[in-house]
Amino acid sequence: MADVKRNTGKASAGQVPEAIDSLAAAIGARVKITTVAPHSQTLQGTLFTACPMLNVVAINTAPAPPNPSSTLSNQPGDYHIIPIKHISTFEILSLDPNSAKQTISAVQPPVAAVDIKKLREREEAKIRQLRDQEANKGKGVTREAQQIYDALKRMLPTRWHEQEIVVSDSVIISPPYTVNDCKAPKGKDQALDRIKMILDGERRKIAQRAAQGGTPPPGAPRKGG
Repeated sequence: MADVKRNTGKASAGQVPEAIDSLAAAIGARVKITTVAPHSQTLQGTLFTACPMLNVVAINTAPAPPNPSSTLSNQPGDYHIIPIKHISTFEILSLDPNSAKQTISAVQPPVAAVDIKKLREREEAKIRQLRDQEANKGKGVTREAQQIYDALKRMLPTRWHEQEIVVSDSVIISPPYTVNDCKAPKGKDQALDRIKMILDGERRKIAQRAAQGGTPPPGAPRKGG
């Protein structure tokens, strides 16, 4: 069947590939398809689409809906994808009254407009996140130093300056990051004492986790290299 007609017709396996382009006009029609061995079967249903690029047809073998005006994409069904080369016969049983208006694009879900502004905002937010992650990663520091930094960062404004940890832009913690390695300018004694207390507590927690096996001791190699 090289052309799709409004009356019942048949096409052999050799003719179907030639008719694939015109089958789009029959989308929505009730059809009967017989396939060749080794999976010989006869399927009857609604033609959902005919793809000339993939050389396949898709049919919905569910019973025809009581409301013939409903669109194909809204119909419940049991869909089967059939390669053209596996079809031995193709028969149109009845055409959809709206088949003249049905095209491949008509049965595809509607594509919403792309919100470029939101996409740019998401892109910019992701870039900021990656930059923050990179800025918060110490360069050439130990695992313990990074753990200390992360703990302080959760509580106070904290940043790296080379290998020194700067907290609240007032207290500098130098390697090896003990309470004795904290310093602050004059007039910041209260902030210095507070950060020393926090640092001491976090170092105790890190040591406790390492003793319990939850965290490798400082300088230990990472698993997997």
